[in-house]
Amino acid sequence: MAAPVGSVTVPASVARKSWAARGARRERRRKRRERGELFRRYAISVNLAKWLPAVAMMLGWGLRGFIGGGPFGAMIPGALVILTLAVLYPRRDWTMLAAFGAVGVGFGGEMTYGQTVGFIIKAETFWWGFLGLGLKGAIWGALAGAVIGMGFTPRWRLVLGGGLVMTGATWVGWKLINEPKVIYFSNLLDRPRAEIWAGFWLAAVALVAYLAWQGKGQPARRMAMAGFVGGFIGFGFGGAIQGVGRIFTPDLKLHWWKYMEFFFGFCFGWALAWATAQSALPAEESVEEEAPAVWLEMVTAAIVAGALFWVAWHLPIRFGYLVAGSAVLVLVARYRWLAKHVAYTVTFAAVTLDSARHYRGAPEPAYVLAVVASVGFGWMVMRWDGDARKMLELLMWACVGDAMLKFALNPAGLIALVDHVAIGFVLMAATVSYWLRRLDRGCVPPGIGEAGGGSLPQ
Repeated sequence: MAAPVGSVTVPASVARKSWAARGARRERRRKRRERGELFRRYAISVNLAKWLPAVAMMLGWGLRGFIGGGPFGAMIPGALVILTLAVLYPRRDWTMLAAFGAVGVGFGGEMTYGQTVGFIIKAETFWWGFLGLGLKGAIWGALAGAVIGMGFTPRWRLVLGGGLVMTGATWVGWKLINEPKVIYFSNLLDRPRAEIWAGFWLAAVALVAYLAWQGKGQPARRMAMAGFVGGFIGFGFGGAIQGVGRIFTPDLKLHWWKYMEFFFGFCFGWALAWATAQSALPAEESVEEEAPAVWLEMVTAAIVAGALFWVAWHLPIRFGYLVAGSAVLVLVARYRWLAKHVAYTVTFAAVTLDSARHYRGAPEPAYVLAVVASVGFGWMVMRWDGDARKMLELLMWACVGDAMLKFALNPAGLIALVDHVAIGFVLMAATVSYWLRRLDRGCVPPGIGEAGGGSLPQ
């Protein structure tokens, strides 16, 4: 029996083959569209796996230089970059890693480098300044990477041993090289600064060796190596950007120092993102711990924060924050519910206290407001802990808001809010928020959105 096809009558078998061919073509087109959409999402995810941590840490480093500086200011980029990695590679223990990241990046904040920058902005001492900044940036990145690597296996005895190893190695390097100024990257003729870079270099090497001896060498080794390279490129060439700008365009009143910080943060964040993607991360530890009552948790977090601030500021040694931070990490490994407050609440408290310290009016109301804001932030942390995206945006926008407040209180008035650095802070934060909304892990190929294993293309 024949079947009509258009105006021509053809056999039924031929008609069936024609309809089957059309169906096959439609199916091939549908599969091509699906593959195209999958590839588009894959490309977005791969790019964001590199760009999101880099831009978040670039923003954090710019805020660090604007909000206080020092080791407590460096906790901002440390927490932000780990939170972006938590979004990209979901694990239940990222809050613990955020605490290790914030404190670990904070360690390097004890290094002095202002006079080293003074060398790089002069033509006759440019290369000595470049070497000094590159070396200090590399050591900063290596020590932070090693500490973050230790956070993947946070047994309190292991962390205690790591803290003791870092403290001892820092003391040795400080006494043998930094204190006698055997190699010195500051100005001997004008208020010479007490350097600590050699101590931290030995601390990073000793910590990686200790973790390897304990069978926990990965991913600390790769994190430390990536941090070393990213830190050298970021601080060395970031300083070169400032030096070249000031040497060849002295009349341009630009924020060359801030550009150096942005470049350093970007390279540092990119390096940590690469190391995370290329590492076979340890399996998550299924340690369940019930947090205490809300009031007890808040009181304990306040005591720990106060002790960290006091010891870091008053311990009569050159590396007080490293000693205090190492002790806090032991507490975090022992009482894991403290991790969120060390990572986020302490970081934000340092931001608000710095703003209060720079307030030009009566200090008491400013400090009261800072404490109230920190308590409110801690309460939000308890509510949103476990949601990396919310925590990232909360901490990021809270720090940007504080920076905008400092711009607004500038003696120049509200006009300071249109400074291009202030606009840059807002644009970078908005970019991170936009990218977070573009990330749809449910429609991404396997490997993106999974922890490590070297699944991301370089």
